[in-house]
Amino acid sequence: MRQTIKARYHDGVLQPLEPLALANDAEVQITVDTEMAVSAKEILRRAARVYQGLTAEDIAHVEAIALDRQHFCATMTGR
Repeated sequence: MRQTIKARYHDGVLQPLEPLALANDAEVQITVDTEMAVSAKEILRRAARVYQGLTAEDIAHVEAIALDRQHFCATMTGR
């Protein structure tokens, strides 16, 4: 029987996120697919950590670089 489930990997153990129709001590073969779509909640969690640990000066410097588009097109076109 084939089942597709979601699981979380934590401390070396895969933890199913839903019940499995398996007998105790059943041996299974697992295929791990890590190319799952990221949820909106996870995107927001990651975005909230972008500047974590940076000083106000560091943040200003990063934002200045991100907003400086004078060389952006030249870089993209190889000029």
